[in-house]
Amino acid sequence: MNQNSSMQQTQKEFQVDLLDFAILIWNKKLLIFSVTSSFAIFSVIFSLMLPNIYSSNALLAPTSSDDSLSSKLGAYSSLASFAGVSLPTENGSQGEEAVERMKSFNFFSKYIFPNIKLENLMAVKAWDSSSDKIYYKRKMFVEDSTTWVRKVKFPKKTIPSEQEAFEAYQKIFSIHVDKDTSFVKITIKHKSPQITKKWLDLIIFNINESMRSEDIRVAEASIQFLNDSKELTQIQSVKEVIADLLENEIQTLMLASANKNYIFKVIDSPIIPEKKSGPNRAIICVLITISGLIFSILLVIFNTYRKSQLLLKKQSY
Repeated sequence: MNQNSSMQQTQKEFQVDLLDFAILIWNKKLLIFSVTSSFAIFSVIFSLMLPNIYSSNALLAPTSSDDSLSSKLGAYSSLASFAGVSLPTENGSQGEEAVERMKSFNFFSKYIFPNIKLENLMAVKAWDSSSDKIYYKRKMFVEDSTTWVRKVKFPKKTIPSEQEAFEAYQKIFSIHVDKDTSFVKITIKHKSPQITKKWLDLIIFNINESMRSEDIRVAEASIQFLNDSKELTQIQSVKEVIADLLENEIQTLMLASANKNYIFKVIDSPIIPEKKSGPNRAIICVLITISGLIFSILLVIFNTYRKSQLLLKKQSY
């Protein structure tokens, strides 16, 4: 019985407190409306000042593992062992290796950084669609004199280093591998739509070319080694094995030299996007406006609490 009466009393107190809160909000509605409106106006101005961001995507499919150099060499591993020749083995697919390479600093440093304008990565302010012109942040980069003028503290430098550029690059570059199909989707985000396509094409070309060149070097070294080994042995059976290996190496070298899409075939090529991918100005305005509403209510509650505390102190005196 006492428990029921206690619950009823608590419920009544909660209803009274909720009613008092509603009355307080109603009495301060002009203040709440003013603060919320200010946040709403600010959100519109702020969102309009944000530059458009464009995204370009490319969908890649790994080439068949049967066409890879490592797979072809593996088919002759037993013959190579018989001949006393050690050939490279394949640990994981070349597609998986290529994905990790594209995400690495070494790949960026060797193939991306030297082939792009640093200011397009680090200092772009906005892109003008009507004139197709990129504008740069004046406090960072002076376009007329192509001079970096930004003021930074150690360890950063006036001209961004490769490591700092790589950090900026990681923010605009993303890669996703579909586990079911092994398709690879790579994305570049930038304020200039032309740059998104240009840089994606650069990435695709260089990942194919770099790994193709590396495998060609391996094949050429293997051919040289097999030719030297053939000259050193007098055993006819070993010479026959080496001849078979040489034939395979030459075929592989021809395939690697002729195949431009050595690691990835392009299923969906990068395009210059016509529509922006961000920012979502509507969501930004809604979130900032809601934040303003919450802030104004908290401000009213804080002021009311502060006034009540001051009143209690005066009464105690």
